[in-house]
Amino acid sequence: MTEEQAKELLQKYLDQQANPEEQKMVEVWYATLDLKNRVSADQKAAIGEQMFVRLKAAMYEKPEKRKIIKLQAFGKIAAAVLLLVTLGLSVWKMSSPLKPAENQVTVITGSAERKRITLPDGSVVLLGPAAKLSYPKVFAANSRQIALKEGEAFFDIAHQENRPFTVHAASGIDIKVLGTSFKVKSYQASKQFEVAVVTGKVAVSNKERNLGTLVKNETLTYDKNADHAAIRKIKALAFVEFAFDGTTLDQVISKLQYAYSIKIVLGDSTLAKLKTTASFSSRQSAEEILDIICSLHHLRFNRSKNHKTFNIYR
Repeated sequence: MTEEQAKELLQKYLDQQANPEEQKMVEVWYATLDLKNRVSADQKAAIGEQMFVRLKAAMYEKPEKRKIIKLQAFGKIAAAVLLLVTLGLSVWKMSSPLKPAENQVTVITGSAERKRITLPDGSVVLLGPAAKLSYPKVFAANSRQIALKEGEAFFDIAHQENRPFTVHAASGIDIKVLGTSFKVKSYQASKQFEVAVVTGKVAVSNKERNLGTLVKNETLTYDKNADHAAIRKIKALAFVEFAFDGTTLDQVISKLQYAYSIKIVLGDSTLAKLKTTASFSSRQSAEEILDIICSLHHLRFNRSKNHKTFNIYR
């Protein structure tokens, strides 16, 4: 509700033109605003008490006195309510996980438009039609947080182990990126929310609980109304490229572990400095990529029974 709408509602209340629902809205206004970060509990109680006393006086005073109250007390009553509204909005802005609005970039696409966006850390977002994305001009030193406020988007996230990446979607759903690339479908008007992982791993949660952790070729569908989440396997919906240009084997391994949710162990620490120049795609399996890399360096590898751990050796 805007400040102007708040004023109009309060005026209707004092003129006794508000319907029961609007009267109730005014009376519970102060309780719906989280002021704990800006005022003490005693201050909040005092403001609330003052507002109720004056509002009730305006409602139940005899007709001949009501005009005086409207003229003299309206400004003070409105000030009390608007103070609550203003403080509540300020707290919301302060508690937001993203940076203040002036440091934000907001991108909105048309009904038939798609956009490719490169984030400050080099991550890429492919924004679908009728979508809205907000992100800071500069990410914080210890985290990367953006908001997908509407629509669909495909994310290809730059790997930075010490700076976790989080996407804040509608309905209070957060996606913590533990992997590389994934797709999100989040429309405020729809009861369904979807996340699909192309490579790596992501964790999805709302304010109450963890909804699930997804790996490659898995999707999570969440029913907002029923508060129910389901995970299922899917066919690959997209592919990403891995390009290495004189990259050390240690860095290549880090990227593959991140993308495929596997563990790769070097049998000899001296192998870590070997340089690799090659390009791969997520349509290839981790074993296929390792086979090519080992061939380039005249190395060998073996795998665990569950194909989740690989050992590279001479």
